[in-house]
Amino acid sequence: MSEENQGSSALSEQGTISISSRELGPLLDVLPDALVIVNQQGTIVLVNKQAEKIFGYTQAELQGQTIEKLIPQRFRQLHVAHRQHYSKAPRTRPMGLGLQLYGTRKDGSEFPVDISLRPLQLDDQPHVIAAIRDVTAQRRAQRERMQQLQQIQRQSEIINLAYDAILIRDPIGRVLFWNHGAERLYGWSTQEALGRIANTLLKTRFPDGKATVNDDLEQKGKWEGELIHSDRNGNMLIVESRQVLVRDQATNEPSAVLEINRDVTERHRQEQKQQAVHAETLARLSFLREVLDALPNGIQIVYGPKARLLLANRATHRMWGAYWKQDQPMEDFLKQHNIHVLDANQQEMALSSFATLRAARKGETVLYHQETIRQPDGTSLPVLVNAIPVRKKQADISFLLQSDTESVEQQQLAIVVYQDVTPLKEAEYLKDEFIGIVAHELRTPLAVLMGYADTLLVQSARGHGAPLADWQQDALQDIKQATERLVTLTDGLLDVTRLQAGRLLLHCTATDLDALVQRVASHLQQTTSQHQLEVHLHTPAAIVYMDPQRIDQVLTNLIENAIKYSPQGGPIWIKVRTNPEQQTAIVSVQDRGIGIPKRQQGQIFGRFMRADNAQAWGITGTGLGLYLCRQLVERHKGQLWFESEEGVGSTFFMSLPLLSLRDEETSPPTTSAN
Repeated sequence: MSEENQGSSALSEQGTISISSRELGPLLDVLPDALVIVNQQGTIVLVNKQAEKIFGYTQAELQGQTIEKLIPQRFRQLHVAHRQHYSKAPRTRPMGLGLQLYGTRKDGSEFPVDISLRPLQLDDQPHVIAAIRDVTAQRRAQRERMQQLQQIQRQSEIINLAYDAILIRDPIGRVLFWNHGAERLYGWSTQEALGRIANTLLKTRFPDGKATVNDDLEQKGKWEGELIHSDRNGNMLIVESRQVLVRDQATNEPSAVLEINRDVTERHRQEQKQQAVHAETLARLSFLREVLDALPNGIQIVYGPKARLLLANRATHRMWGAYWKQDQPMEDFLKQHNIHVLDANQQEMALSSFATLRAARKGETVLYHQETIRQPDGTSLPVLVNAIPVRKKQADISFLLQSDTESVEQQQLAIVVYQDVTPLKEAEYLKDEFIGIVAHELRTPLAVLMGYADTLLVQSARGHGAPLADWQQDALQDIKQATERLVTLTDGLLDVTRLQAGRLLLHCTATDLDALVQRVASHLQQTTSQHQLEVHLHTPAAIVYMDPQRIDQVLTNLIENAIKYSPQGGPIWIKVRTNPEQQTAIVSVQDRGIGIPKRQQGQIFGRFMRADNAQAWGITGTGLGLYLCRQLVERHKGQLWFESEEGVGSTFFMSLPLLSLRDEETSPPTTSAN
């Protein structure tokens, strides 16, 4: 045993050691620990070089000082009491008792220490020798070990909280770790799984072969893919597996494989269902396209305020005379191919007036809208357009679009049907020609008949000629009224033929609309005693550039209808107002009559169209009045529409553009329909 070990052994024996200062001095410096000898009063008598080193004091600085000089200030008072208690019953106290002890260096810094105490007879006087060891490094290592243990424990807890199955296996495949997720997924507890061969336990099936997995782990250090496992009950599971090879840092040999498995069985089932639904949807879509392509009418589905194309059949491209690409806005398509859309008067239509745009932008249902398509080669194709908005909850057709389907689902959809009415137009032209000839030929005999009836009635009233019996007077009145109705009918038919042929002339001039409304209302008030015509005018007067005779004809027809279709009498409100934003004058005629049935409101502006309830009330008419009114108003670049509820009444609105200074300077006094 070395000298140091002999010294340590001497100091480590139980009991009090008796030695002289001369003998002890050389021995202190060879021992590895810092040694401090104090007397019963706590005064430092001797220190070795190790004590000088760890505390930073020289022996001269420490001799004569109390031992509390080497103790932090906060513990000094308590230490004095402990020291006095120890002096009364000195005993050996070894190191390693787990006490949290601290020393103070000369620079004031504190450090952890471990201290052993032993009674000592020095020069026959009782002393205490303290062996002091700086345990800063040990405490740091201990803290690091504790932190590592806590981190491992936290990681283990986190891994166990993971929903995925996480297992670690050694190089030959035995399970070393098995988390709670693995217990939930496979059904085996940790105790049951540890030590078992993982692939045997789970009956692993490798879609690409086990060798592929092992090669990737060996060469790349990781592998990802799908595996087929079986749980404890024999149920097949499809897992998404991610595996990482762990190597020993010293030898670089494989030490373990970390495997994380996620159950994707249900996802696979759902994907298979979706694939089946998608295949069925594609089949139905293919069948739908075949059906639509076989139809003679152009059918298209558009969405959004720009009317982007979602679906179109072959007839649509044939009617436009060009191919309309999917998802292309309607305006861009028309400009690209130089296609123009004309109204019933063969005038260029504003984009906002297109039936397609009205349905796609405003959700408006447009039925039987007449348009003419002027194709890129100049060919004109008359069509009848029906545009119907589709509510989002009624149908899900976003799968038809190959781009962003979410944008489709958030916008208005519309189904638009274009019907080629070229054959109908030709038949209609022949019919109009025939009607025009008949109406023209009827005018002369009707004039003669009405003239004779008027003459007989007037002469009889003046007492000229043979007196007429009452039944003869009634017969002449019936003849006159029937002739007047025929004259009205023939005039209407002639106007229709002029409109269709484009031969109706408008003699426009700046006209006070308020004065015209007052004049027409005052004249028609004289024809009825059951109705009260109330006129409300806007100030200042609304000046409109129009044909006063034709607008007189429209107003007369609207007010006469309000009178005629209010058989029980009552008030009729006639209002004139202006819309400064749109620069229009609006005339409304409101009654509390029989109204128009909802199912017939879409056709009420058609030729020879009369509501069923009018016939039930015995109200006569030709069915041409509203058709002519709308045509005349539209030729003035205005609009005619209505609101009606059966049994409550109707309100008809007519809007006409207000006269601007430019109109007054540049517009000619006479304009043609074309």
